[in-house]
Amino acid sequence: MKTVEWIMMGAFVAGLGLSVWKLYYFFPTKQLPDDDTTPESVKLLEKIMVESHSPELDHTGLYEAMLDHPQFDPHHFWRFNENRLHHLIEHYRFKEPDFRL
Repeated sequence: MKTVEWIMMGAFVAGLGLSVWKLYYFFPTKQLPDDDTTPESVKLLEKIMVESHSPELDHTGLYEAMLDHPQFDPHHFWRFNENRLHHLIEHYRFKEPDFRL
């Protein structure tokens, strides 16, 4: 190999190493304290949903009942909205197909 080829190869390897290093620090590696997508948080939300559920409630009523539940932490579940409730209901129906709203 010529000197220029060695310099180009070294620059490529250095650029690749720098890119991998930057990507490693870009993606989160630690769980955030307010992450509401963990299995524990989903289980708690499902428990709150089941305890707040009653046959006369629609989606909006269930959402408001869940917000008023004593175990609902608005600081931890700050992203919780009606769309997240729809996803939670569908997720729960995979485990309990007879659950109706």
